[in-house]
Amino acid sequence: MTGLRFCLTLVVVVATTNDDSLRKALHGLGFSEIEALVYAFLVGKEPATGYRISHGIGKPTANTYKAIASLVQQGAVQVDEGGTRFIRAIELDELLAGLERRAREHREAARAALAERNAGVADERVYTLRARDQVLERARAMLGRAREIVLGDLFPGPLAALADDLAAAAARGVRVVVKVYSPLDVPGVAEVPEADAARALSEWPGQQLSLVVDAGEHLLALLDATLANVHQAVWSRSTFLSCLHHNHVAMEILHTAWKGRGPRAGADSLVGLSLLSSRPAGLRRLQELIGGPISPDPEAEDR
Repeated sequence: MTGLRFCLTLVVVVATTNDDSLRKALHGLGFSEIEALVYAFLVGKEPATGYRISHGIGKPTANTYKAIASLVQQGAVQVDEGGTRFIRAIELDELLAGLERRAREHREAARAALAERNAGVADERVYTLRARDQVLERARAMLGRAREIVLGDLFPGPLAALADDLAAAAARGVRVVVKVYSPLDVPGVAEVPEADAARALSEWPGQQLSLVVDAGEHLLALLDATLANVHQAVWSRSTFLSCLHHNHVAMEILHTAWKGRGPRAGADSLVGLSLLSSRPAGLRRLQELIGGPISPDPEAEDR
């Protein structure tokens, strides 16, 4: 009996070791440790009883049945309602589709619940972002909030990472103008190519992301060549700083178009790009907050 118990333990340990990557992936989907063990035990195998599963994963029967009940509620396993009550794992595609749908529902519920509380909250601070995903997700969120105009100075990595979000903003009628170092022909986006891109890419120590939305928020980031690490990144909803950054990027774009003497140099997409000409929401808000005269003519020439 002792030898049999030792062999069974060894089998469980080997199976558990081989399932480590699967269990970690399931943890990432929100499964608890024992839920991940149960699903990993069942996936790709014949249905099993709760008793057999508990022995297979080396966990107490009561805890295993609680995990099974939770997995049933999450749509991850099914229980045969016959006398034996076999449990089987849901196919992976079906499981992921269900998890994605529920995550989307929870996200929208949270968005609705927090929208009113967030409305009208003014925050002029400057924040440091330290992780690649944090930088890119902040950029995507900014583009999702864009209503009037987006200006950017994007190296090839950030441009590729944000291409779909830039296109989505343009499709909503947002004016999107971006200085680029390797044209990507993003639908609806006016791309102004740097004439001396090879030099910029070789001498600048990383991949640059510079983005300003509606002159109301801006993001500056320098990532490494692979976009894996962030050297430095800052984001702010400071209206004053965002207005200034709008003009900085606008002038960079206009200078690049002039320097390149390409077809974009006199393009309609570049007319009225400056802060006082485009009169974005950030400038209007700054006027409301601080006051002071601003030319009422939205068609004023860029100076």
